[in-house]
Order: sequence, then C-alpha cells, then structure tokens
Amino acid sequence: MKGKMFTVLLMFMLFGGGCKPPAEEPASSAQSPASSDAAKNKAYDIHEGFIEAERIFGTELFQNMSDKDGFTDNLLISPYSLQQVLLMAANGAEGDTLKEIKAALYLSGLHDSSINKSSLALMKRFESLPEGDLLTANAVWTRLEAKPDFKQTIKQFFSGSIFKMDDNIQTAEDSINQWTAHQTKGHIDDIVDHLSPEAVSLLVNAVYFQEKWALPFDQHVTAEEHFFLPDGSAKKLLMMKQTARHEYLESELFQAVKLPYEDQHLSFTLFLPKKKPASFLSLFTYQNIKAWDSAFQPKTVELSLPRFTLKGKYNVKHALRDMGMKSVFSDADFSSMFTEGRGVSIDDVNHHTFIKVDEAGTEAAAASSAEIVESALTPDVTLTADRPFFFVITDEQTKCLLFLGFVANPNE
Repeated sequence: MKGKMFTVLLMFMLFGGGCKPPAEEPASSAQSPASSDAAKNKAYDIHEGFIEAERIFGTELFQNMSDKDGFTDNLLISPYSLQQVLLMAANGAEGDTLKEIKAALYLSGLHDSSINKSSLALMKRFESLPEGDLLTANAVWTRLEAKPDFKQTIKQFFSGSIFKMDDNIQTAEDSINQWTAHQTKGHIDDIVDHLSPEAVSLLVNAVYFQEKWALPFDQHVTAEEHFFLPDGSAKKLLMMKQTARHEYLESELFQAVKLPYEDQHLSFTLFLPKKKPASFLSLFTYQNIKAWDSAFQPKTVELSLPRFTLKGKYNVKHALRDMGMKSVFSDADFSSMFTEGRGVSIDDVNHHTFIKVDEAGTEAAAASSAEIVESALTPDVTLTADRPFFFVITDEQTKCLLFLGFVANPNE
C-alpha cells in the first residue's frame, strides 16, 4: 500500500416502495466570477455550485451536531459521503421529499442533471489521484423491481450496481456486510446487523481513501507530553513533532496549519482555538473557511500534534430535520424508485465514524444508515496542539470537504 487508509461508508435502509430520477428544476442564476478553483472544477465538469453546496451543507451540519454546551465530546463527520448517499435517495424521490433533500443539501438552484453529472465527475476526479486512493463504490439491494430510469441513473451517474436482496434476513445481511467489508478493506464489516423484516431495499455508498503525509513525522522524536482536556485536566499523550515549511494562518482567535498528503491536492488542516472551542465554532462557517483558504502563507512551523484516534456514533435525523428535511421523516414520497409504490418515510439516519492519525498518515472509516419505514529549521512560529482542536480534510483541487472533526480527548 502507498499509505494508511481512510474508509467511509454510508448506507440507506429502505422499507416500503415507490420511486425515478427527480424532475428538473430551474437552472441556477448566473455563476459568480470564475476563480482558479472554479476553472479547475469546470475542467472536471463539476458545477461550481455543487462544491459550494457541499461545503455549506457540511459546515452547517457540523455546527448543528456539535456539543455547544460543553464541547466535551469528539465529533467526526464526512460531508461528502452524507451528500452522496442523500443524492442517491433524491434520485428516487418526488414532490416535497425531493425539494427538501435538495434544499437541505443547498442544491435547489441546480438542474438535477447538473447535480448528477457533477457527482459523477467528482468521483472520476478522485479516481485519478496520482498518489493515494480515494474511490467511491455504490450499490442497491432490493426485493422490489426498481424503475428503469432509477436503475439507469444509479448505473450511469453513481457507477452503482443493483442486486437482488435475499428473502432470508441473515443471508441478506451477510451479503451486504461482505460487500461493504470488501469495499472498505475490512474496516467496516457489520454495517447491517439488524435488518428489519420489512426492509425492501438498501442503498449503500462506500468511499475508500489511502494517503501518506507529504512530510511524514519522525517516530524517533515522538514524545509523551501533556494534553489539556476541556475540563482543564491534563493527560499524557504521545505527541508527534516536526519543524517544516507549511501553509500557516493565525488570528487573535486561532492558529491553523495545513498539512499536505503525498497527493498535494489533499490536505489536513488543523485549527487550534486560542480561547474556548465554542468561540471558534461560531467562526467555522463556509464563508470563513472560503476566506481562510486564500489567507494561508508559508511559514516554518514548529508543530506538535498528538497521535489520535476517534470513534463516534451519531444519529443525524434531528440535525437533518433542523436543516429542512421534514416530510422525509414523516410523509415521504419515494415514488420514483420502484415499479411497486408504497407510502414510506425515513425513520433514522445514523452515522458511525473512525479516524486514526499517526506519523505516517491517516486511516479512517465511517458508516451511516438511513432507515426508511413503510407509511531542523528555525521556526517562524510554534503550534502545539495540546488542547482541543478542530480539523478539516480537504480535496484542495475541488475544495470538497471530505471530513470535519473536533478533538476534545485524543484516544478516548
């Protein structure tokens, strides 16, 4: 392998039927003046508004899910993967359900064809990375006959496969788990553990990522030091150390450093608040992140960063509801997916995540389910991440947000 790996998996559990590709909505208004990023995305046939929408959706969802009261818990989500699995569902939705999904994803202004084409183009861009791997796999398991237009959309724009779901629940679970384990190199092998007897379909999205740091940390200088927790107490952790030229940004409220992976278009950006994490979260918006992107300057940074491992299990239903997806969870319309129609609604959206960062690079995994029920340099600066910090993993080429995270307690 070229590096350690990062896997993301998202799953949609469908109960009940009905569903085709969403109807076209009016095209968005004129695009903003072209930037270098917009030009690059255009070369990949990725609509500028598609990436912007993913970034707005990701930052808003992250803020919505954050522990605003005490910031005592770690948090890790994958905006890209959540967007992708919701887009698959949108291609089987109609009426208010379709409108609400698109609105929550900030894609109301785009043609459905532009959305699907951009999604496919972004997938192809990730497949073309010169160094590591960032691959997406999609599949649909169903007991009902999928509509021809839906099957064509999944195949053409999501490179997905349609499988017949076995009537035996245990056999169906084993089949889906084996597929997901294969796609995630064994990191996620139990995405389905309690398949409902009423389940008629399952939409699955898996993403595999593997990268090393462009400038690996030297294991020989890693040393045990104190990390200060949100409650003010301290615990000893292994801190990685490096003094090197990196893109750096500092204000009265935070320090930030951008660490490139071997593929220079992928980066890990660490944001270290100078005050309480809650004061920084209010700044952690799409507009600010966009402005900060162009404000980083090369500096020789003396960096200390803990090895860390995060695990999390989240229910995203309430956050998505707060973002406008209401009928989706009560009286949904998925009448464009199957030839046999039934009234259905999404019951739960769960998101499970894992990330490990060490001297060599990054390894991570995430799994989500949406259940639909019937009815040696002299440093210029020093950054010591010895207290809670935020991070972003970004595709610098397209500006797609792959992961957003908050580390309250490393290795919890």
